[in-house]
Amino acid sequence: MELLVLTVTGPVASFRRPLDLNYQKTLPLPPPTTLIGIAGAALGLSDLDLWSPDSPLLELKVSVLAQPSPYTGGPPGRARDMWTVLKIKDNRIAERSPYFRELLFYTRYTLLYGGPRDLLENLAEAFLNPSYPLSLGRDDELLWIESPPKISPLKTAVHPLFSGTAIPGDIRNLQARITLKEGSQVDRPIVEAVPIAFSINRKRIRRPIRRMLFTFLPLSLSLEIDGIKPIYLYEDRCFTWMNP
Repeated sequence: MELLVLTVTGPVASFRRPLDLNYQKTLPLPPPTTLIGIAGAALGLSDLDLWSPDSPLLELKVSVLAQPSPYTGGPPGRARDMWTVLKIKDNRIAERSPYFRELLFYTRYTLLYGGPRDLLENLAEAFLNPSYPLSLGRDDELLWIESPPKISPLKTAVHPLFSGTAIPGDIRNLQARITLKEGSQVDRPIVEAVPIAFSINRKRIRRPIRRMLFTFLPLSLSLEIDGIKPIYLYEDRCFTWMNP
């Protein structure tokens, strides 16, 4: 297995937590289905093809590393946006239902994809000339690729020090040693069960078929965590696959 890496930025991003309704908070990092969806959009796959049992991306592994915002030099900005859902009945507006959605501004992420060389080469070429627009969250939250994607050998890490990434499990049940970065404002980790795969029926209704519990770690917090295997290294940052 080899590693495909690309760093992306976006003026606006949002990754809705699965059970939020009237106040839709965002995860700090794209979940695994979003990362797979970005790859599928680059290759021009429909939802049906992307999540079918014979999807060309079945062997693809994904992870992500948060990077300092290109404008703030730290975590991205946050804001709330109010939307109104119009419920139609008998061809007329029957009800207006407002909700808030949390947004991230000026985000920057390193996207990590693992798989066989031929798959990663096809994906790298697709990222340079994507079939569909690439987005971080909703369709209009477009991303920009900072530099051409690169493929390199996958390196195994020895020292399990994580920050600005997602790890499997609940941090409260793991053996962890905390390191705080001097002078930084520390955000709390977020524990959330998110889908790692979907099924789609003929009516194009998408349903999660696999969920996993993850701890999303902020960039300002470094944790030495025991018991997570395998652990890989990109530059000086540890990560593990989000879809084992």
